[in-house]
Amino acid sequence: MDYITQHQLLKKDFNSDKELIRIKDLSTRIVNCRFESRFPAFEAAVTPGSSLYDPELMESRSPQNESFTYPVIISEQTGKSDSAILMLHGLNERSWDKYLVWAKYLSEETGQAVILFPIAFHMNRSPEKWSDARAMSQVVALRKSISPGLKDATYVNAALSARIENHPEQFMISGMQSYLDVVRLVASIKEGSHPLFREGTRINIFSYSIGAFLSELLVMDNPRNLFDDTKLCLFCGGATFDHLNGASRFIMDSRAFQRLRSLADLKNFKRMKKHLNLPGFSEFRNTWETLRYMTFLKEGRTAREQILQKIGERIYAIGLSHDKVVPASAILLTLKGHRMNLPTRVDILDFPYPYTHESPFPLNNQNLLAQVDTCFRQVFSKVTGFLK
Repeated sequence: MDYITQHQLLKKDFNSDKELIRIKDLSTRIVNCRFESRFPAFEAAVTPGSSLYDPELMESRSPQNESFTYPVIISEQTGKSDSAILMLHGLNERSWDKYLVWAKYLSEETGQAVILFPIAFHMNRSPEKWSDARAMSQVVALRKSISPGLKDATYVNAALSARIENHPEQFMISGMQSYLDVVRLVASIKEGSHPLFREGTRINIFSYSIGAFLSELLVMDNPRNLFDDTKLCLFCGGATFDHLNGASRFIMDSRAFQRLRSLADLKNFKRMKKHLNLPGFSEFRNTWETLRYMTFLKEGRTAREQILQKIGERIYAIGLSHDKVVPASAILLTLKGHRMNLPTRVDILDFPYPYTHESPFPLNNQNLLAQVDTCFRQVFSKVTGFLK
């Protein structure tokens, strides 16, 4: 069955509110599991009248972000699984649609269950209003009226853009929450308390875009020794934060990205650490140095390359030649090192059709579908070969 047919079948029947989903003509099932985030409360400094935007858009907490479901794609075999692939997605994603085919392919070809886990305030962890075209178009109009030279502003990225420009610390806080959520999920799986997995289940990771950044922190930091034997596969990701370009019609607008990039200034980075002295931050404190190594290509080089020298054989990255968000050259410099001698494996691919970082396998041109199908299988056969 080709890529687009599987995509349509999965997209049509997927429902994050339904506990068990069986897709006609496909051999896998989808189980939606519930998760309760226990991240400490943090209130951003938002006072009445301090923002031009709807206060709901600026809130640092929401019920959807604290209690949510995540899908697990697993074969129809009975009993619990003893291996799994954790899949982490890109920035400003509100739907699992494009990832369902990826997850199905990984599950079928490796025999491992695939856990699609949402980053904080993404997918079904964000208020529905953030995906409302009419409401977000009003936010775009307001942002353009304030900043006439604004670029890449769309209703798709309006919520994230407004939040980051006004409170860039929320990007870091959401990352902290996502990090600790993943740690608790993986710990529960390994200790045998998850209903779908056996005690001691091995966890591998496949991550894309900003999910790659998060997964690098997890594997390099290895909290509680949970990722001792984890294989990590990165797609369109792997570069240090200071070499990412998040300005995109699908990710965030130009002003938001300019504000976010200010976090990659070493002085601002140090100030942010002091600002984020939150309850529960002690659990994240040991990761702060790893975060510094992965934020600055040059300043963090020595320590980062020492870590990658030890664990690099368990990391494989696939970049794309024309990716403007995570440049292939930056992936190579980060993961292969400035001497290109680290054991990390990196492949840089190119496709014979127009593609972007956000849409490596586009489905909007009927004449290109055969090529898209071929390139999808090219990428994911490499991924499954590594993760088996």
